Amino acid sequence: MRPYRLLLPLCAVALLAFVGFGFASPQEPPAEPAVAPVTPQGYAGSETCVACHSEVGDQLATTVHGKAAFARKATQGCESCHGPAAAHAENPDDPALRPKITKLAKSQQSAVCQTCHDGKNQFFWHGSTHQKRGVTCIDCHSVHNPKSENSQLKAKNETEACLTCHKDVRAEMWKTSHHPIREGEMTCADCHNPHGTQTPKMIKAVSVNEQCYTCHTEKRGPFLWEHAPVRENCLSCHTPHGSNHLKLQKTSVPYLCQQCHANTRHPGTLYDGLRVPTLENPSTSSNRLFNRSCADCHNLIHGSNHPSAPYLGH
Repeated sequence: MRPYRLLLPLCAVALLAFVGFGFASPQEPPAEPAVAPVTPQGYAGSETCVACHSEVGDQLATTVHGKAAFARKATQGCESCHGPAAAHAENPDDPALRPKITKLAKSQQSAVCQTCHDGKNQFFWHGSTHQKRGVTCIDCHSVHNPKSENSQLKAKNETEACLTCHKDVRAEMWKTSHHPIREGEMTCADCHNPHGTQTPKMIKAVSVNEQCYTCHTEKRGPFLWEHAPVRENCLSCHTPHGSNHLKLQKTSVPYLCQQCHANTRHPGTLYDGLRVPTLENPSTSSNRLFNRSCADCHNLIHGSNHPSAPYLGH
């Protein structure tokens, strides 16, 4: 018998053994023994905190920080903000062991909040005017006992929160001409972002004019004939928080116009102190008589699209 005839039966047997091994049911790995969750060293757990501070737990449950979404992100519960409290739980009578966030430095207090609140409106907090002047999150916000319906503020609303420090703005708001802030139609946060921006005065737009245009869109243009100070900055003529002059003007017309435009060599402002004004010669020694406003003729001071009105009038 030839040798290759002996090899064929052996190969067939080996192939059947291999196929049978490949289709055998896999062995499941042995189940690992269940391990009970271990509380990290130094942490007492929120249940321990609430057992003593039940009134705080009840208040917190009604706020955003008491919701399940916060618990999923702040895995240590109360101690995610206050720090480890195991030592305090063992000896609650020792005031030195109480984990109060107010014991931290100013920068550290805000850093605790920014472990979660570091995007959206809070993105530019570092380097902002408030941050550089030592204002912290808990100066305006209260996690456990807020007074406002939104944003967990210590004051009853956003405007009152701002005016606790900006008392000069509070005084300006009570002037005759003002934005409807004290009436509750708008708030400081409609124009400013208290957590910081890349623009001066923490305004939310890229410039003062763009901020004003969000409401006063009819002043945006483009215009065929433009008024250069208007295009440059609305604050050249207006003050945003309050004025005793019409339309939040810094001063009344014609004084406002004459800050830039010379008060001579113009029909309405010529001096002639030697004559009494008559119908033929209406000039007078006073260039600020009643009803001699610049806007009587130049009534389109924000810009004009009339082809024959280069001097901003109809």
